[in-house]
Amino acid sequence: MAATSDEFVFPPKLDSKYFPGKDEKVCVVSILGKSAHNGHNSKASIINHILDRDVFQGYPSCKDSNRHLEYFHDTDSRVVYLHHWSSFDTARLIKICQNISQDQDIHSNLLTEDLQHAKTLLFLFSVSHLVLLNHPGTTFDVSYIHLFNSINTIRLKWQPFVSEVLSEFALPKDWVSAGRPCSPRVLFVFSDCVLESDPGKPQGQRGPSVRRHQHAIEDQIYSLLRKARTITNISNNSLFAVPANQEFVYIHTKDNELADPLMTYLSQMKSNCPIRNETESPRSRGYQMNRHGNQKVGMGDNSAVTTMQNGHGERRFKEFLEQHIVQALTKGFDDNVGRHPIPALFELCTCEVWFTMATCLYQMMFSLDLDPRLRGYFNTLKSLLETDVRFSENRCSKVLPVAESTYQDGLPPHYTESYHQSKLAQARRVFCQHARGPCFKKYLVQLEEACEKWWKNGHQLCEAISLTGNHCVNRLHSAPGESTEGDLEEMPHCSQFKTRASCNCGQTQADREDPFDHKAANYDFYCQLEEQCCHELKRIELPVFHASTSEIRAGKPASSETPTTEPQSSLPKTDLLTSGMASLSLALSLDQTDIGQSMGSVAETHTDAETGGATLNLQSPTESSKPLSRQHSTVEYLPGMIHTSSPSGLLPTFPSWSVCCLGKASAYNTTQGLDQQGFLPGSNFLLPWDIPITAEKEKWPTVGEGVMRKGKQRRTQKEASETTLRAYLGMEYECPRGHRFFCSGPEKIIKVSSTSTVKDNANKLLSMDMPLYCPCHCRSSKGFMAQLMRVFVVTPEGPLSISVDPKVRPCPPPCPVFHPGTGPIELTAGAIWVIRLPFVYLGSSGAYTMPSDPDQLIQCRLLQGMFNYTDLSQAQDT
Repeated sequence: MAATSDEFVFPPKLDSKYFPGKDEKVCVVSILGKSAHNGHNSKASIINHILDRDVFQGYPSCKDSNRHLEYFHDTDSRVVYLHHWSSFDTARLIKICQNISQDQDIHSNLLTEDLQHAKTLLFLFSVSHLVLLNHPGTTFDVSYIHLFNSINTIRLKWQPFVSEVLSEFALPKDWVSAGRPCSPRVLFVFSDCVLESDPGKPQGQRGPSVRRHQHAIEDQIYSLLRKARTITNISNNSLFAVPANQEFVYIHTKDNELADPLMTYLSQMKSNCPIRNETESPRSRGYQMNRHGNQKVGMGDNSAVTTMQNGHGERRFKEFLEQHIVQALTKGFDDNVGRHPIPALFELCTCEVWFTMATCLYQMMFSLDLDPRLRGYFNTLKSLLETDVRFSENRCSKVLPVAESTYQDGLPPHYTESYHQSKLAQARRVFCQHARGPCFKKYLVQLEEACEKWWKNGHQLCEAISLTGNHCVNRLHSAPGESTEGDLEEMPHCSQFKTRASCNCGQTQADREDPFDHKAANYDFYCQLEEQCCHELKRIELPVFHASTSEIRAGKPASSETPTTEPQSSLPKTDLLTSGMASLSLALSLDQTDIGQSMGSVAETHTDAETGGATLNLQSPTESSKPLSRQHSTVEYLPGMIHTSSPSGLLPTFPSWSVCCLGKASAYNTTQGLDQQGFLPGSNFLLPWDIPITAEKEKWPTVGEGVMRKGKQRRTQKEASETTLRAYLGMEYECPRGHRFFCSGPEKIIKVSSTSTVKDNANKLLSMDMPLYCPCHCRSSKGFMAQLMRVFVVTPEGPLSISVDPKVRPCPPPCPVFHPGTGPIELTAGAIWVIRLPFVYLGSSGAYTMPSDPDQLIQCRLLQGMFNYTDLSQAQDT
């Protein structure tokens, strides 16, 4: 009968039907140890051949329940078999691994299983007469010695407690006082021996070889156990005993169980259904049948030998075990040795008494509500078993202070999180070099927590980064007007990095604190200098947000910052024909069919209806159908700056640009240049821009026209002629040290002759993109980069209107194009105008800082087409 469901799970239900031979004395045999490395058999299956029934199964019996102890009562032989499932059984280990989740520690789970295993062994050594210790190989596992000694230590401590419990049962007095029926005899069973792997060798030559190996293993085990004092001369004082004059080691020379039933069935089907060879003759088939006798062809040449071996091995093991069982049921065990042996303790009890006592003892040991004394014993057992844990604890606790001192070595008073992480990684490396064992992760967490606590205990540096990429040097604090969690000191950010910069008009220089927000960079600094320098200058107001209610909010940024339209470009009237012809020549040379597309833009000249003046600009083909922009919001404001991808209708709360009038045009001296601070020698001159216009003057009358009729007034006649007005342009670059200079072209500083005459003109400023960043020529080892900060325009007196429309792309595409938001700005004639550009360009995704890659740096530009003009001479009445 096969074991099904929980029929043989220990402890059983105490019912009379479970004890058919309850008045007979029984011998208790426990099966311990390790199973083979497959999950389809059980180490107790060797008992099935003795019982002639399939009682102890393999993987299915372990899978059906969480049992770790099963039993079978053989009433015919008066033996109770106990089988212990542990983590040393493959099937049980598979189930444990399946139940472990990813967030659990596998080592802690295995330690729990080891404690359960040790407690079960303590129970079995307290109720058994015989113990079968199974090994899946031919080598004794010496780790059992430490386990046995630990269990024996607890057995000696808890013996009074167990005796007190056993006194309630009808047991012999010696059993109650000793806490167990005897010192159980341990028999060692080894399987899968390779000495008889060759079945073709005669049996007479195989037996002595196995026996010699068996005796050698017995000598080794006995020597190890004696030296470790696991067994002594007096068996009553030891956890178990081994017989002195009997064999206690058995070696299996075959596999009793199938490693994989499915593969075995398939191999048998293959051998029983061979594919007949066409060349095989009936004669050869009959020869094979005669050769193997009664065996079926295809089963293999070793089938008969294997069958004979199996039966012989089963009989040998049954004889090996029965001699010890018979001795236990008759005269008992006396395994004491020495010159003066004392009587050995050995007691038997009836089946009913044993099951009642064992069930009570089992429930007491494995109950959730443990007795305080038992809990103390088991805690001691746990500490004895966890030798690797105790070693790891000692090792890691010794290394932990060393790793913490490594972290604290050379620390500044305050430091950032990145520096904290680098020092923590250094401390981890030191800890990993010396820490070992299962407590590694536990103490590593303690190291991280200790370092984190040290850093946050007044050593945190403010993590704020300025718009130029410098860290705030103050300890962790809150900025004015900033809401933070916790009680933090309020102070402004400071990186202790200062630069030299000029005011809006450029006449005053001062030290600029490293800005942490774009308002401080583009507005606050210039407002402070404006109070002492240029507050009285004429300026053009730029559009800003004006709230109509107290409940205002920041507008939502656009989904992407890709420029929606190309910036508008303008060229002087004199360059229009040249530009158009150049585009046409390029189209013809490339053999393009669509000349209009190759030119890219259409030049248009139109007459203003109100002024009657001629205006010249370059307009893209798509600009004629621009969508109408909605009115500016008075509730939502733009959190950044105006650019081509910012939401229409939203304005910033302050201007990041500035347009002011420095004075009259006559104040500029062409031989001396601008008289302002910070300019490098010879680089303070503006470039001339000659603008041709149409001028009308009175025509002198001819001889015939000089005689006028009496009483009639002579009409004045005028004639049109072309003249030139000269304006001056300058694009000023400023480096962090306050050095300033004008450029006549991309990365080309203005050159003047010995007579202070400017050699260049403003043609490149009109027709080319100017770089936003340019290397400064000051003598510095760092090689500072200067930024385009101001544009100077000197407008001439005359019938001419000059306008500016600056557009800046501060980073490579798809960076948006920034502009003041007003369109072309008209500049009055006969004045010096200064257009101050932003110091920091802030978009919806953050600030656009200067790229470190030179290839990207040259793509940061002030786009061409900034300057336009309108000829007003045609507006005069002729």
